[in-house]
Amino acid sequence: MQIEKKYEQWKAITESDFVTLFIKTWFTYIAVLRELNPSVSVFTKEGLPRGDKPFLNAFKEGIMPIVQKNLDIDSAAQELFRMYSISMKKIMNVFPQYFFQTFFRVNESFHYSDESMEKNSEGKIKERYKADIQIVGRYHLKMYLGISGCFRSTNYNENIKHEIDLRCMIESTVSKHRVFNQAINETQFLRDFYDGVLSEIDDFLRMYMNETLPQKKYNQTISSKIKEACLRLHSALRMKFEYNYKYNHEVGILDDPNSYVIIFQLPFYQFGRLDHVYKTYEGYYSQLIATKGIDWFAGYVYALRNALFHEIISPLDEEWQVIFKSAYLTLKQITDICISYAAKIIDFPEMRENAVFNYADKHQERIFSDLADSVELLSFSKMSLKEWKIEHGQIMITGWFSVKLKLQMGTAKDYAAGNGIIEEQDKSFDFSVTLNDDFSIAFDNKMQTDLITIKLQGT
Repeated sequence: MQIEKKYEQWKAITESDFVTLFIKTWFTYIAVLRELNPSVSVFTKEGLPRGDKPFLNAFKEGIMPIVQKNLDIDSAAQELFRMYSISMKKIMNVFPQYFFQTFFRVNESFHYSDESMEKNSEGKIKERYKADIQIVGRYHLKMYLGISGCFRSTNYNENIKHEIDLRCMIESTVSKHRVFNQAINETQFLRDFYDGVLSEIDDFLRMYMNETLPQKKYNQTISSKIKEACLRLHSALRMKFEYNYKYNHEVGILDDPNSYVIIFQLPFYQFGRLDHVYKTYEGYYSQLIATKGIDWFAGYVYALRNALFHEIISPLDEEWQVIFKSAYLTLKQITDICISYAAKIIDFPEMRENAVFNYADKHQERIFSDLADSVELLSFSKMSLKEWKIEHGQIMITGWFSVKLKLQMGTAKDYAAGNGIIEEQDKSFDFSVTLNDDFSIAFDNKMQTDLITIKLQGT
């Protein structure tokens, strides 16, 4: 890239700084994830480094719901919009082998079915139609079309089966868009994929109607019924697949997505064009971006890290600069939230009003009553954490704390007679607690109890 004017040169250098900032923020991100997940091993049993992936998995399984709740969604949304379409184009041009897995997924739950049956006046089956298409073995689309019935005295029963390897469809669609499109049109990509699937089904059904069906020697009426059933399936699928080209807010209530989505876009449909309608439907899409958008970004940012560490990328390339600038700004927000929570966990024992102390103070009789006939809590002395982990947005902490108690053995009458004992003692208690993201004690709705246990050490 040749830049003539000096101010443009300085601008290019300034923008390239975001690549460096991304790298620095990435290491900060991994460092704080290690702090938040001390139980995740850095090395294998053989002493080999496990890399960053275990900590990224821990992020998704642990603190990600907290991040999604606390993130400035409007700011994150704008950065994701800014980088998404350029990322599609850049990944397609530089890393086409990773394009599909970065922006799309096969929907292994896809299952289209349609069945109808008509009976005659005697209650016997006159015509029966059954179509069933589903994903088998991750990449194979298995089709079944059953057509049966009775016309006059002739019975017919056709079981039409076909299987499509979706990997061929995916590869041909990616190749087509890499060659012919300067910018990736996500809607056209989906159309080309589904048109390919329909074309494969259409070719197979036409071959069946033109070559296999005549060999059955059915009369013209039965043959026509079977052909109509084949055309019915093709037409129904074409109508179903149209849902794939709409915005999420347009199809949310139309039908079960698993009945028409063979591949789905990440983080969700029409994301590259979403900035045009985001403000109009902000309430709807802000929640999707906070959940699916950040979930996708958490995986994509790892791909960017790999691109930097394992491939040669020019920091002066304007498109990479846009991608890494937006990635840095979003990752910085996520990292800052993680750092904030790591600090809160570490500082938890020093908080004089923390949830464990407050709970023990509120439930003195239940926790301390077994120690003497009368117990008075004088003060909390110390708290120490043993371990912690975050799962699905809840913080689980185990540790111990010590308290100063006034213990009275015997009643007031015994004490007046010189037989009672009153003394101050330091006691230590182990605790295990599950905290919400605001560091309040979580509540188990099923068991109707606070998720905390406190017991005297040694018992």
